[in-house]
Amino acid sequence: MKHKSKTLIAALLMLCGTFAINSVALAHEADCPYCKLKLVQNTKEEDNEVVVKFGNKRIEYRCIYCVVADQAKLKGDLVVYAPSEKAGSPIVLKRTDGKWTAPEGTLFLNTFKRHKTCAAESRAFTSRASFDKYVKAKGIEGAKALTLAEFLAEVAKKK
Repeated sequence: MKHKSKTLIAALLMLCGTFAINSVALAHEADCPYCKLKLVQNTKEEDNEVVVKFGNKRIEYRCIYCVVADQAKLKGDLVVYAPSEKAGSPIVLKRTDGKWTAPEGTLFLNTFKRHKTCAAESRAFTSRASFDKYVKAKGIEGAKALTLAEFLAEVAKKK
C-alpha cells in the first residue's frame, strides 16, 4: 500500500508541475492591451516584459510607451516594472496621485516608428553608459536619451 501511495503522490506532483508550466507559458501568449501585438518574452540575456501593478491587478504590456499611452484606463496609483539593461533588475516607475517618478538618473529610449519594434525601442536604462551600450549593440539610429519628463511628453505627442 505504501508503494501505491508514493506512486499516487508522484503522479499528482507531476500533474501539478505540468499545469504550472502550461499556465506560465500561456501567460506570455497574451496580447498587449494597448497595441494588441503579442507580448515579447524575456530571454536569458534580456528582459522584455513590462509589468504594471495597481490595486490587486497585474497587467503585462509590450513596452513602457504602451503603458504610458494607456494610462488613462488605469485608475489610481500604479507601479511599473520596466525592463532595464540588466536581466532580472527592472526599473521601478511609479505614478502616485497622477505624478510619475523614476529612480534618479533613469534615461529612456523611444525611437520606434511602428509598434512592431516598440519592445526593443522603448525602454528604460539606469545610466547614460548603459543607454549608449544598448543603442550601439542594437544598431538603433537616431536614439536620444530622454529624461522621464521628456519621455512622457513624447508619448503624449505620439498618441
